[in-house]
This record gives sequence, C-alpha cells and structure tokens, in this order.
Amino acid sequence: MKLLFDATELSYYLDKSGHRAGVFFVALNLFRELRKNNELVLVCNFKRYYFLKKIIDDVDEFKGLKLLEEHSIINKFWAWLNYAVRNSNRKIIYGVLSISRYYENLFYIKNKKNKETLREFRIYFAPFTPPSKEIDDSDLIRVRMIHDAIPIIEDKNCLKNPRLWSWKVYNSINDKDFYITNSERTRQDVLKYFPQVKPENIKTTYLGVNESFKQTEKTSEFKYVFSLCTLGKRKNVIFAIKNFFEFIKRYKINDLYLVLAGGVWKKFERELYQTIGEFDKSKIILKGYVKDEELPELYSNALMFIYPSLYEGFGLPVLEAMKCGCPVITSNTSSLPEVIGDAGIQINPENDEELIGAYHKMYFDTFYRELCAERGLIRAKKFSWQNCASELLEFLKEKDV
Repeated sequence: MKLLFDATELSYYLDKSGHRAGVFFVALNLFRELRKNNELVLVCNFKRYYFLKKIIDDVDEFKGLKLLEEHSIINKFWAWLNYAVRNSNRKIIYGVLSISRYYENLFYIKNKKNKETLREFRIYFAPFTPPSKEIDDSDLIRVRMIHDAIPIIEDKNCLKNPRLWSWKVYNSINDKDFYITNSERTRQDVLKYFPQVKPENIKTTYLGVNESFKQTEKTSEFKYVFSLCTLGKRKNVIFAIKNFFEFIKRYKINDLYLVLAGGVWKKFERELYQTIGEFDKSKIILKGYVKDEELPELYSNALMFIYPSLYEGFGLPVLEAMKCGCPVITSNTSSLPEVIGDAGIQINPENDEELIGAYHKMYFDTFYRELCAERGLIRAKKFSWQNCASELLEFLKEKDV
C-alpha cells in the first residue's frame, strides 16, 4: 500500500522533552511496522518541517524517505523561523510558537500546486496531528488516531480557545473521516463527546510494546518503587509521592526509595519541587529524561511500578512494566483496566488508603508480588506493534473502496 504518513510527531525524534512521550512512541512504532511492507511518504505540519527534514538527512532509519513538499513559500518561512530559534531562550521560543499558532489559525496560505501531488495517494494516516488545509481540501481518505479525550473531559471550553494545542485537534473531528482509538474507553469517549462521528467510522486497536522491553537479570539490591511518566498534574505524581512517604512512615520502613523518571512540564515544576521539599529528599530520586535502552533495567530492578494517573487513553508505561516482569499498581479509571487486567493492583487514584494498602501488599507479600510479575509477563504477550499495525492496515484497506 502507498500511504501518506503524517510524521509531525516524529519530528521530535531528537528531543529530550515531554514531547518525546506516549504519542511520539506510538507514531514511531507504527511508522516502523508500516514501512516494512508498504511505501510510506512523509508529510508534517508546516511548523515542524525543518525539524523533520534534518531527521531524514541525519538519522539512519529515516534516510531515503521522501518528505512531501506541501507547504507554500510563506509557510516555509514560518517553519524556518520555528527551527531557527530552537536554541534560543524559552521566552523567544514560546513567542515564536504563539505567533505561528496565530498565523496558522488565521493567515495560513494553501499551496495550490500541491493538489496534483496529493492525487498520487489514496490514503492519509496521522498517528495524532490533524491534517493540513491542503490535505483537508483533497480527495484523500483520511484516517487519524485519537489517543484520548482528556482536554474535553477536563474543560469543554477548550474547543473555543484557538491558543490551546487541543483546539485544532478536536475541532477537526468530523463525520467524514475515519478514526482509530487505542482503547475501548477512548472510543466510547469520542462517540460521547463527538456525536457526529459514525460508530462504523471508528475502531479500537490496542497498542504494542517494543521487543527491547524485556525482563533483565536483577543487578541491584537497592529497593525502590519506580514511576515513569511526563511529570504533570494529570499523572497524579503528588498523590504517589505523599502516600509513599505516609506508607514508609506508618510501617517504619527505611530501605525503600521512590524513583521518578520523565520530563517535567514547566508549569508543574514548582508544585513538584515544593512537594518534594516537604519530605525527606534522600528518599526520592529524580531521574529526569531516561533513554529507551535504560528503561528495561529500571523496570526489572524495581520492587514495584506505580502509575496512578487520573485519566489515560492507553497507558504505555504500564504495559512496558509488565513486559519487564515488574509488578504494577495503577488506577482503576479510564483505559488502564483494559491494559492491566488481573495482572496487578488497581486503585482509586484519589483514595489515599487504597494506595497505601497497595504499597503494603506489594512490599510485604513476596508471593503476591511475584504472582503479579508472572501474570504481567503473560498478559503483555497479548499486545504487540505487529498486531496493532496489522489491524490498522486491515481498517485502511476496508476504507479504500
């Protein structure tokens, strides 16, 4: 199949920030699977054009791929400006990004010459990003992944604010395009909040987990609870920290630590460090951004993995932890029960005593902890990127009529 693949998320390949998180890895793994037996041509949002171009030029697995020249000269100027300020101070970067967003919403100039090029394709697939206005005006069959409905659930007014990243993502949902969701919960949320979407136009396809995530030999006697996420409010990290300290205080435990990995969202940074400052800092280890190849060892050596997110479209870290034989404590909300099944402990992410009880069970009951690890290894086998890509391709072929 010849497929126009929106690689906007892949333009963050060289980043070490919160952008290189769940959605990025979904895009990367689907890209790797789909290109095995299909012809992919890449396209991206104009603001990320030169970032992606550099990746195609410099990164081995992208070399030789074609990047569709769909942007007008003026749009490319804004793309170059976004790229040129990448190493400037934060205020300049945010300023240019804000102006670019304003430009995109009001003054974006279509590249009319691109219509002929787009006729070479039948199907456009985006792992996340809404299609450009050129693609919107084309006759392409458009298929896009919707990872969650979090902004809508938290604030329905987000649909009215063009300054928010979510404004275009959700306002572009319509009754003609086709959608893939990564959990049944997300599918139901999309149908609830966007009644214009036809049930037959939306399909659930569970995500996979990389083969690099596997159980490694334990190399440390250091006891720790591990958590991996983009450190932000929705991930409920403060809840995990406070109850970790309440647990070790209540049961007089001196040999357990909390290891937090993942980039910190700027607006959450102050609250996080203020919370940590209230407790014994020697018991918390902030790893920051962790390279993919270092994660299996961190999962495998952990006593348990904690992921008390308030809402998830899927929850990849839970699956990664299970694949590495790490017992999991996670929330009983949104899509997380679909991922973990009976392979760990599900808790109410707003109930302190439930989390403390889960910490207690995992710490003191060795047999149960090992049982959860074994169940996790078995359950993780049900999820693979190969299956995800196969189901996606089947859906694309059904729509290519």
